[in-house]
Amino acid sequence: YEERREALSALLFLTEKRDGKIKARVPVDGSPMRKYMSKQDAASPTVANEAVKLTCAQEAHERRCVKVVDCPGAFLKADLEDHVVMVFRGRLAELMAEVAPKLYRKYIILGKNGEPLLYVKLQKALYGLLQSALLFYKKLVEDLTADGFELNPYDPCVANKMVNGKQLTVAWHVDDLKISHFEEAVVDRLITYLKSIYGDNLSEQEGPVVD
Repeated sequence: YEERREALSALLFLTEKRDGKIKARVPVDGSPMRKYMSKQDAASPTVANEAVKLTCAQEAHERRCVKVVDCPGAFLKADLEDHVVMVFRGRLAELMAEVAPKLYRKYIILGKNGEPLLYVKLQKALYGLLQSALLFYKKLVEDLTADGFELNPYDPCVANKMVNGKQLTVAWHVDDLKISHFEEAVVDRLITYLKSIYGDNLSEQEGPVVD
């Protein structure tokens, strides 16, 4: 009963992108977690503006190849360390049962007002949880250091590695990564490595202007 009472609610957001496509996102309402989780336990570092400007100046001076990579659904790549229960209510619960009836239909119950409810235990760092960004940051650092990168001592969201006598640099803000090296093939090899971990749907951008 206590778990159900403290369960975090699933949300649904629909947004229209600039290309006209409709994007749906189902995060969790993590605001109740503020009662027992401090900012220190959940805060994730992000690259400093000064570091972005300095790396851009260095890339221009060295005529590096620069590519920006976005990792869709990044937080879902990080395992959740805490025990967290989430509830789908009403139409959301019905949609889950329609998508995977064999898995979810038998677990739907009715609330006091007859509203369908579906309680689930989260295994991944879902968007909306206070600690999700930090968990993804830890995973990304672990994956980069496993590939030979070293974190910049002045900015924890900048990492460097020497390849073919030149510096390979990654600077990131949450799940958006700016990657640069003198050789484009080196940049592409790192992107291939990241795709092997985070999926082939990583989006890449390059050129004088990136979004």
